Amino acid sequence: MKITLSEEQKEKLEEQHKTERDSRICDRIKAVLLANEGWTQKQIAQALRIHETTVWGHVKDYVLQEKLKPISGGSSSKLNEQQTIEIIAHLEKNTYPSTKEIIQYIQATYGVSYTQQGMHDWLMKHEFSYKKPKGVPAKFDKLRQEAFIRKYEELKATLKPGEVVLFIDSVHPTQATKITSGWIRKGVEKMIATVAGRSRINLTGAIDLNTLSIMTREYETINGSATVDFLKAIEAAHAASTKVHVIADGGGAHTSKEVGLFLSEASAVNRLFLDETYGIKLPGNKVELTKKMKVQLKSVVEKEAQLFQDHSILDVDTLTARELLDTLKAPPPHPKLVMHILPPYSPNLNPIERVWKVMNEHVRNNKVFDSFTEFKAKIRTFFGSTWNTILPDLPSRINDNFQKLKPAVSG
Repeated sequence: MKITLSEEQKEKLEEQHKTERDSRICDRIKAVLLANEGWTQKQIAQALRIHETTVWGHVKDYVLQEKLKPISGGSSSKLNEQQTIEIIAHLEKNTYPSTKEIIQYIQATYGVSYTQQGMHDWLMKHEFSYKKPKGVPAKFDKLRQEAFIRKYEELKATLKPGEVVLFIDSVHPTQATKITSGWIRKGVEKMIATVAGRSRINLTGAIDLNTLSIMTREYETINGSATVDFLKAIEAAHAASTKVHVIADGGGAHTSKEVGLFLSEASAVNRLFLDETYGIKLPGNKVELTKKMKVQLKSVVEKEAQLFQDHSILDVDTLTARELLDTLKAPPPHPKLVMHILPPYSPNLNPIERVWKVMNEHVRNNKVFDSFTEFKAKIRTFFGSTWNTILPDLPSRINDNFQKLKPAVSG
């Protein structure tokens, strides 16, 4: 059953066969291509494990109509126009792991039946594809993220000579094997030995996006004291800079009393002043003051009036701890370091998160370490030398083109 295809037809069919996911269409393409090569109807049927009359039908459909798509397998016309609109809206909101569950939903909702292949065809026709959704923090605040981006752009636009911006964060990589996807030959089930070691390194890092220079330190634990130590290291490393803007998340290690005192933040310094000078330990910022504390503070106001910005209208009886602290005159700020806190749940606004991802790719993904010592050595080698080797490839990945998150949908 020799047929003759043009070169253009052959190329088109070959290309479609490479990407087509429907095995029935692939069989039709193969039948047509083999017929073009001079194979007999019987030979094609034996090769494809189908009936000879089916081969003839496939070839005839293509020769007469260039038709490849089968009709059977569930008709896309079973749902009416309104139902189709409703199903599309439903699937955009809810994510099903398999066509079977979608078929069950349609059957229960509309009384319409589909085969799995028919449902697959319907989904493809309506521009759905099977892929993994992206996770976003459930509590992120879109408006606060947008406000931060505006302030960050203003900061960059007003930087003076000698000023730098650093993004900092901490990470805790463990020795446990991190299994990830990779290129593996078809039909091969590749096995990678794993270890479940819980030993981990506590790393704090900072990155300058202008130079992509990276700075890391290891700590026994990540807390306020460790952050102060790291800020001192930043200060020493940027001795020639006039000001260093440090951008960090609002975790406890970055907003602790130790960090506040080191940076001369007014709230922390004023709390310490009232504690050490008058023995007044203020409660949390939003907590109302006790009666005893109010009596003590009235005495402080009378003795230390010069410390308060507007003591004439200061009414201790109605103030929270935070409001009281805000009336105290601010101490001189740190001469070089300025801390900027990211909005809550905003890892997408901290480019150093991408640094940790690159580290995992080079050090941890699908790797097995015989000992924790070896694991630590690999981490240190990555930041000590590998980083500089891969530096030319990093600007497209590690930058301030912040991902703008969309609110998550249920399902």
